[in-house]
Amino acid sequence: WNDERNSFAAFLEAQHVILGWRSPIGPADVRDKTLLALAAHAEAVHKPLFVVLVDESTCLSGIRHGLVPTWIGTESFIDLPTWSIKGGRRQKVRWARNHAVGLGLQWRELRPTVDTNDHASMREVEQSWKAERRERRTDSFQRTSFTELMEIRRYFGCVDGDRVLAFCACTPASSTGWYLQDIVRVPEAPRGALEGAMSLALDVLRDEGFETASNGPIPFWLPDGAQPDTHALGPIGNRVVRFFDHQYRFGGISQFRNKFVADRTEPLYVLRNRRAIGPFAATSLVRLLTKPASPVD
Repeated sequence: WNDERNSFAAFLEAQHVILGWRSPIGPADVRDKTLLALAAHAEAVHKPLFVVLVDESTCLSGIRHGLVPTWIGTESFIDLPTWSIKGGRRQKVRWARNHAVGLGLQWRELRPTVDTNDHASMREVEQSWKAERRERRTDSFQRTSFTELMEIRRYFGCVDGDRVLAFCACTPASSTGWYLQDIVRVPEAPRGALEGAMSLALDVLRDEGFETASNGPIPFWLPDGAQPDTHALGPIGNRVVRFFDHQYRFGGISQFRNKFVADRTEPLYVLRNRRAIGPFAATSLVRLLTKPASPVD
């Protein structure tokens, strides 16, 4: 936290590295000092610092403080007042959803906090989704778990009778916007089940007067389809990137989420201090992103 307690930066600290997550939170005119405080802490403990998935303003702030920026992806946003799957822009979503409609599937808002059948069925979906690929069963801070933040989240699912086949967990990002955070399905879910769940989420949020929805950060994807250049990360940094590309299959993520054509995109960056990125730092970074966090001492 800053001294005024109106801004903070989230980070995890390991033995050989510090990982900051997203941009500092708080008023725009004080976030700069919060980032500076985090960078000063990293220097005080003599550790490499990575601040991952920061926006353009934080990137410029980091440059002023001597941090090194590298483009790392794109976050896409949907303008809810104009959201629709009609027309040609999002016809892939409409075609997929229509395919599922033809199979008799339906969509509704799920309420796992009050409906025990919804809760049990959603747990089965999440467990089968994780069982499909070992790398999805991470217990790091990036884990997928519909039971976290249930009191503020909303869930929209595809149902076949009483059984949930797929659902989208939405997390509030501000008083006017939402984040389509976790999207999961059973392996045998028909094409269009998940697209329909996301479409329903956006329909409901639009009709309730919200302004924007984030479709999440898409690593190493450019809106114009150009091939990204990651050479600035160096040989060890690129080994970390290849590890996570294999782990999370960035290409598949971008291919699916890009069906929901964005109305606005923002570049995302990683900021790092000028300390050398050695093998120990790289190992610590991978561990923070894939394993449960534990105290340094």
